[in-house]
Amino acid sequence: MSCIASLDIGTVRIGVAVSDADRKVALAYGTIHVGQCADPWAEIGRILAQEKITRVVVGWPLELDGSEGAAVRRTRQFLSRLRQQCPNLKIIPQDERLTSSAAEHALQEMETRGSRKKAHVDAMAACLILQMYLDRMQAARSREVAGGGAAC
Repeated sequence: MSCIASLDIGTVRIGVAVSDADRKVALAYGTIHVGQCADPWAEIGRILAQEKITRVVVGWPLELDGSEGAAVRRTRQFLSRLRQQCPNLKIIPQDERLTSSAAEHALQEMETRGSRKKAHVDAMAACLILQMYLDRMQAARSREVAGGGAAC
């Protein structure tokens, strides 16, 4: 089974996470600084090729009420360019509401501060997005084994 990646797409940074080979645990991979990277789409493509990833879970930045706002439009535009870079990539949206807040809280608990904290928040958010997806898939597989329906 190949690993799955996750992206937390922001205007300043893109957090990247990758699953373990068994697709049970999400691991923070790193952060791409958009302003410091000439071609973030190519950088993501390089990471995906290096890790042999064909499926990416993308944080879908819905508003708190569940509606789609400007952040979703920016994400769609970003993904349009990513699809050009990686045409065979399967992209799966995952509701990301409050993941950045949860990531910041986790880093506070680990006493990470300042610029080091900012550099890790997006990778941690991508990790949380991916872990939510992996947990959902694991629950679906468990229901299928128990006779409760098909896995996603």
